[in-house]
Amino acid sequence: MYRLVVIDDEYIVVQGIKALISRLKLDYEVVGAAYDGIQGLEVIRSEKPDVVITDIRIPGLDGLSVIEAAKEDCPDTYFIVISGYSEFVYAQRALTLGVKDYIDKPVTADKLKNALTRIEDEWAKTRHEDNRKAQANREKFQELERIFESSVKCITNCDAAAFREECRQAIRCLQELYPELQDFRREFYKHLCVLSDVLIESQKQVERGSLVSFQEMEKCQSIEAVQAYGKSVLSDISKHLTADQTGSKHRVILELLTYLDEHYDQDIGLSELADRAGMSTAYLSVLFKTEVGTSYVKYLTDLRIKKAKKLLQDGYKVNEVSEMVGYNNYRYFCDIFKKHEGMTPNEYKGNVWKAEG
Repeated sequence: MYRLVVIDDEYIVVQGIKALISRLKLDYEVVGAAYDGIQGLEVIRSEKPDVVITDIRIPGLDGLSVIEAAKEDCPDTYFIVISGYSEFVYAQRALTLGVKDYIDKPVTADKLKNALTRIEDEWAKTRHEDNRKAQANREKFQELERIFESSVKCITNCDAAAFREECRQAIRCLQELYPELQDFRREFYKHLCVLSDVLIESQKQVERGSLVSFQEMEKCQSIEAVQAYGKSVLSDISKHLTADQTGSKHRVILELLTYLDEHYDQDIGLSELADRAGMSTAYLSVLFKTEVGTSYVKYLTDLRIKKAKKLLQDGYKVNEVSEMVGYNNYRYFCDIFKKHEGMTPNEYKGNVWKAEG
């Protein structure tokens, strides 16, 4: 029986999913549930489930931030995103790389069963794969992930020449990984959608829908036709890339960092930060990592621990410091602090006193 965790700020949704799994007699056991991102991350790290179902918009840490942080400790966990109408395109496109499936609200028995069945099918295929082929595929997937990340950086940095080279490698890698027409067409379309979305967010004058078309891709009935259409879309993206050196993106990140330095003690999810910057959550996630050199979750954690150490040095109690740096859950704060510093807050405070003595 597979182990599953559900995260949603609506009690009725969490209980509804539990009831559906029981009624449908699915081969899953709900081993944990949470109603905010911080608690959800704690449950994931504790239970190490096979599957996590999480809403995008949850307090504390939004769904994307939870997934990003959880993957460090649970790399084999599969994630399913629940999305409302406003996040539908984001869930369908930007999260297809890394998230196994999405369920649009309202969650119904058929939607839940189909998503979980697809994951079981994927597990079944993985178990029967030849070890040598599986290893080769893992290396190719890693290469494709590197190519994708590099392509995104090329777009955000307006480097058309490097982007074209990455595109050539991406097409080769996609065809090696997905030799069948239907699979190749599907995965190439996903790749094009995400890159198009990044360009649209990067250059506001580019109209949505002007780059990639699902209908046009579906018309392609051969590998060669899919390649030709995909190359035309990538060529259009390349044409939009210019040597814009205004530094506007850099200024936006600097403003957000200043905001975080002043409001680190509050519940600030990546989606809230994206709303403040007027960007999509997916694009800000990429831009933040490109400009700052680390993920948003890790940056905020590092900032809070840095502030906590200063407060502990100033003599504040550990439970006071926990709340002052934005952790309402005292035990969670102590766990994060120990993971970050290699010692508990009380141990750190004791070392400070010894040094002063």
